[in-house]
Formats: sequence, C-alpha cells, structure tokens
Amino acid sequence: MSTLRAREIFNNSALMLIAVESVDFRHNKTGTSCQLFCNIEPIAVIICDPDTSYALDMKAKPATIDQLRQDVPGMDAIITAFSDAQ
Repeated sequence: MSTLRAREIFNNSALMLIAVESVDFRHNKTGTSCQLFCNIEPIAVIICDPDTSYALDMKAKPATIDQLRQDVPGMDAIITAFSDAQ
C-alpha cells in the first residue's frame, strides 16, 4: 500500500519547508513467519513564505502545488496554519 504524507521540516516566522514523501509498505504472512517491507521516498519540497507557496520536485524542477494540496492529506492544513500565523 502506498500513500503520500506531508511533514514540516523547518519553520520560522519567515519561511516554512514541507517535505512530501511517498510511504510504501507491504506485508506478507506465511505459516510461522511474517515479512514487512517499508520504503519512504521524498518526492517534493514545498517552500512557503508569507506571500506565496511553491513546490519543487526532487530534481529541483517546479511541481504543481495545487495537485499536491489535493493529493497529500493534511498538507493544505499545514500551509493554511502557516499563512494564518503571519
């Protein structure tokens, strides 16, 4: 199962950085054993300042922030909370 998550990695009064990560995990249970595979991979960084927010993928190319805000649970709330605090 794969999911996206947002995690605040830096925040001061002028700037906030959010890591967008893909989290993939699978499990398999056979007889007396259990296997678990987990992978966390960064896919984008969101940069927020009081005036604007923008996204960069892991190759430093612009990413679509509106799509990320829809796809990543909780990211919109993180960005809104930062904007409201300003």
